[in-house]
Amino acid sequence: MDIPELLHGMRQSLQPIGHILDVGLCREPKTQSYMGTGYAILDIDPQQGQDISPLTHLIPWMNTSDGFHAMWNDMPTWCRYCHEYGHDRK
Repeated sequence: MDIPELLHGMRQSLQPIGHILDVGLCREPKTQSYMGTGYAILDIDPQQGQDISPLTHLIPWMNTSDGFHAMWNDMPTWCRYCHEYGHDRK
């Protein structure tokens, strides 16, 4: 999948959660290879008449059974091993 397709997929996947202010991918500076991580800045405060989905650690990829993991400030405790909420394996 090329970079424009990845960005399109991220936008489509994040759109139900809120208004997307910015989205991007982290790439290796010299080769510009995709490094497997990215970022998004979302406005998750619902506007009048807007129905938004709750922000969860697992975001479905373009309404499929695949997905990617999100992290944000003050998110609930989650396990870095199994990615479930409620416990933390260090």
